Amino acid sequence: MLASTFPSYPLEQVALDELLGVIRAERALWAPHTGADGHCRLQPMGEGSLPRVAITAFLPLKKLLLPPREEIWSFRSGEYCTAQVPQAFAVVGVPLCDLQAVWYLDQAFADDLPYQARRAQALLVGMACVPGPECRCDGLSMPLAGDLFVDQERVWALSPAGQALLRACGCQVSQEMPLSWPVAVTGKRHALTQKQFFSTTEAAIWTDEAKRCLSCGACSAVCPTCYCFDMLDAAALDGSVTRHRIWDNCFFAEHGKVAGDYDFRPGRANRLRFRMEHKRFGFGALRGQNSCVGCGRCRKVCPVDIDLDQIAERLDGEGGS
Repeated sequence: MLASTFPSYPLEQVALDELLGVIRAERALWAPHTGADGHCRLQPMGEGSLPRVAITAFLPLKKLLLPPREEIWSFRSGEYCTAQVPQAFAVVGVPLCDLQAVWYLDQAFADDLPYQARRAQALLVGMACVPGPECRCDGLSMPLAGDLFVDQERVWALSPAGQALLRACGCQVSQEMPLSWPVAVTGKRHALTQKQFFSTTEAAIWTDEAKRCLSCGACSAVCPTCYCFDMLDAAALDGSVTRHRIWDNCFFAEHGKVAGDYDFRPGRANRLRFRMEHKRFGFGALRGQNSCVGCGRCRKVCPVDIDLDQIAERLDGEGGS
């Protein structure tokens, strides 16, 4: 169970079709959809009812809040222009672990104007899910973002915007209740202290796992809390300049390189250890906050089955030797 409570209403008091209609009238609507290839993706939602079960999309919600490529500003005809404010949108059918991930991104990009502009336009509706074999979620690892949460019995208002929507649909008397967190099939993540981790710089497992790692970066691309990016300026012959922010990846060889061709993280073993440090112990202002929400995407997508929990278990067993 989550430590905090939220205003909640019995599901029979909520007209879900009316709620969906109110959302659809004001926003572009997105929802997870499983295609013919068997992969679930966030897609624009056409006509239809509100889904009742959350499905983990192959690419997480961050693709809408921190797009793989977005224009930050441009300079044309002697005029400096900021990027346009995005259209208001809603995402329905979001798993609870992805709402945690959005909370983490909200902290990491608290002072980032393009991110905050998109975030202000987003309405997030979480739903109960059925954990898969890769899931290792934990309701106490970090708070939730989002606006509404729907399960088979109740609807919760997670934000003032969510509360206003429910009131607009006729819900008046609420009860403060915690959310029920799904029980992960494979249990919790393996615990590892910072002291244990930082005593393992020379541990053999880093070399062993690096020999298998392809440096493809798939794990970071699908991770809902990975947010490394690069800035690219494109200058045209007419004098116009456009700056884009694009996803970067800590597994790419160029990621740690700086002027003079110095590399802060040469070799795959260093890059693998850096990613695990970031996931387990946070980064920058969020140092100490585990950024892994246990969604299992990285385990599912890795072509060579590298598992950070298995690495943590081995490091713990070796005592950092």
